[in-house]
Amino acid sequence: MAHTIGSFAFLIGILVAVIVGIIMAGMPAVLSGASGVILLVLIILGLIVGLLNVKEEHKSDFLVAIIAVAMVGSLTVQQSGELIPQIAPIVSIVFQNIVAFSAPAALIVGLRQIWSLGYTKTLKK
Repeated sequence: MAHTIGSFAFLIGILVAVIVGIIMAGMPAVLSGASGVILLVLIILGLIVGLLNVKEEHKSDFLVAIIAVAMVGSLTVQQSGELIPQIAPIVSIVFQNIVAFSAPAALIVGLRQIWSLGYTKTLKK
C-alpha cells in the first residue's frame, strides 16, 4: 500500500511539475496567485516519495540520479535559452518545478542514508 502511494505521488509530482511549468511559462496570469500552493504541493509530494517510494537497496542510486538530473538540468536550461529562446522559459520553469519536487525526496533519502551509515558503524564497534 505504501509503495502504491509513493508511486502515485511520484507520478503526480512529475505531472504537476511539467503541466504547471508549461502553463506558468505560457500564461503566467492564470496561476499567479497559486505559485506558493503549487510549490507546497510539490514539496509534500517529494517528501512522500522520499519516505515511501525509495527502497533501502536503491538509496544510493536515487541520490546519484538526483545529482545527475540537477547538473544536467541546469546546463539544459542555459543551453535551451541560447539555442531556442522561445522555449527557454518553459524549460526553466519545468526544471525549477522538478527540482522543487525532487529536492525534498533527496533530503529524506539522504538523511536516511546518513542514519543508516552512522547506525551501522556504531553497531560494528
